[in-house]
Amino acid sequence: MICILLNINIGLWETIMIAFAVIALLLVIPFAIFDTMRSKDLSTTHKFLWILFILVAPFLGALVYFFWGSKQKAI
Repeated sequence: MICILLNINIGLWETIMIAFAVIALLLVIPFAIFDTMRSKDLSTTHKFLWILFILVAPFLGALVYFFWGSKQKAI
Protein backbone atom coordinates (compact mmCIF):
# COMPACT_ATOMS: atom_id res chain seq x y z
CA MET A 1 0.00 0.00 0.00
CA ILE A 2 2.74 2.46 0.97
CA CYS A 3 4.71 1.47 -2.13
CA ILE A 4 1.75 2.37 -4.30
CA LEU A 5 1.28 5.73 -2.58
CA LEU A 6 4.98 6.58 -2.90
CA ASN A 7 5.19 5.12 -6.41
CA ILE A 8 8.02 2.77 -5.44
CA ASN A 9 8.46 -0.33 -7.53
CA ILE A 10 10.08 -3.03 -5.37
CA GLY A 11 9.92 -6.76 -5.71
CA LEU A 12 9.33 -9.62 -3.33
CA TRP A 13 12.97 -10.00 -2.20
CA GLU A 14 13.33 -6.30 -1.51
CA THR A 15 10.15 -6.39 0.55
CA ILE A 16 11.44 -9.39 2.51
CA MET A 17 14.77 -7.68 3.21
CA ILE A 18 13.07 -4.48 4.35
CA ALA A 19 10.73 -6.48 6.60
CA PHE A 20 13.70 -8.37 8.06
CA ALA A 21 15.54 -5.11 8.79
CA VAL A 22 12.49 -3.53 10.43
CA ILE A 23 11.83 -6.61 12.57
CA ALA A 24 15.50 -6.74 13.58
CA LEU A 25 15.37 -3.08 14.62
CA LEU A 26 12.18 -3.59 16.57
CA LEU A 27 13.72 -6.50 18.48
CA VAL A 28 17.37 -5.53 18.90
CA ILE A 29 17.07 -1.89 19.93
CA PRO A 30 14.62 -2.31 22.85
CA PHE A 31 16.60 -5.32 24.07
CA ALA A 32 19.85 -3.31 23.97
CA ILE A 33 18.27 -0.45 25.90
CA PHE A 34 16.78 -2.84 28.47
CA ASP A 35 20.10 -4.66 28.85
CA THR A 36 21.90 -1.34 29.30
CA MET A 37 19.48 -0.20 32.01
CA ARG A 38 19.76 -3.40 34.04
CA SER A 39 23.55 -3.62 33.81
CA LYS A 40 25.16 -3.49 37.23
CA ASP A 41 28.64 -2.94 35.80
CA LEU A 42 27.91 0.45 34.21
CA SER A 43 27.61 3.76 36.02
CA THR A 44 24.58 5.96 35.48
CA THR A 45 26.60 8.22 33.19
CA HIS A 46 27.78 5.29 31.08
CA LYS A 47 24.23 3.93 30.87
CA PHE A 48 22.96 7.32 29.71
CA LEU A 49 25.69 7.59 27.07
CA TRP A 50 25.07 4.05 25.77
CA ILE A 51 21.31 4.63 25.55
CA LEU A 52 21.89 7.95 23.80
CA PHE A 53 24.23 6.24 21.30
CA ILE A 54 21.68 3.46 20.70
CA LEU A 55 18.93 6.02 20.06
CA VAL A 56 21.03 8.29 17.82
CA ALA A 57 22.46 5.47 15.68
CA PRO A 58 19.94 2.69 16.31
CA PHE A 59 21.24 -0.35 14.49
CA LEU A 60 24.93 0.50 14.77
CA GLY A 61 24.55 1.57 18.40
CA ALA A 62 22.81 -1.65 19.40
CA LEU A 63 25.36 -3.84 17.60
CA VAL A 64 28.33 -1.97 19.08
CA TYR A 65 26.76 -2.25 22.54
CA PHE A 66 26.24 -6.01 22.25
CA PHE A 67 29.75 -6.70 20.95
CA TRP A 68 31.65 -4.28 23.16
CA GLY A 69 29.56 -2.36 25.71
CA SER A 70 27.85 -5.26 27.45
CA LYS A 71 31.26 -6.65 28.41
CA GLN A 72 32.48 -3.27 29.67
CA LYS A 73 33.19 -3.12 33.41
CA ALA A 74 32.91 -0.11 35.65
CA ILE A 75 36.21 1.56 36.42
